[in-house]
Amino acid sequence: MSVVIKQSTETRTGISVVKTAGAIDTFNILGRRIHTIESTYRDQRILIHRWFGEVFDEEIKEILGGHFVEAFVESKCTKILADLSQWAASWDGVNDYLRDDVMPRLFAAGLRHLAVFVKRDESMEDDANRFALERFANEIDNVNASFSSEQDALQWLRTRG
Repeated sequence: MSVVIKQSTETRTGISVVKTAGAIDTFNILGRRIHTIESTYRDQRILIHRWFGEVFDEEIKEILGGHFVEAFVESKCTKILADLSQWAASWDGVNDYLRDDVMPRLFAAGLRHLAVFVKRDESMEDDANRFALERFANEIDNVNASFSSEQDALQWLRTRG
């Protein structure tokens, strides 16, 4: 069973948000899934969120600053795994927003560690994303953005208190 949390007409960017048994999916205005929040490892206090395809900065801000923070608070998790391996856009335009708005709210809600899993390829866009990710990890404590496999990121989170 799925429940519509937000319809596209209720959001700034036209995204819609649907909750299912183990996930919260976000779809862009064209109906393509661009983000999901999974509670697969909730028993280990790890919340996973995954990005897909091309996502605009304003969509990222609306998702992270809205229902993602709410889902994290409800989950009572202390760790997040961010899967950017299927993301085809740059996030450099949202780093300041993440650092100044979203991360303080997540830390206040109990976040202790964030692991970021990214694809590794040789494209110019990947170089820009690597730079943006390094900047993000260097500016915020308890963030490790060095993972190129989900299993490595999960293992690192499992070893953190």
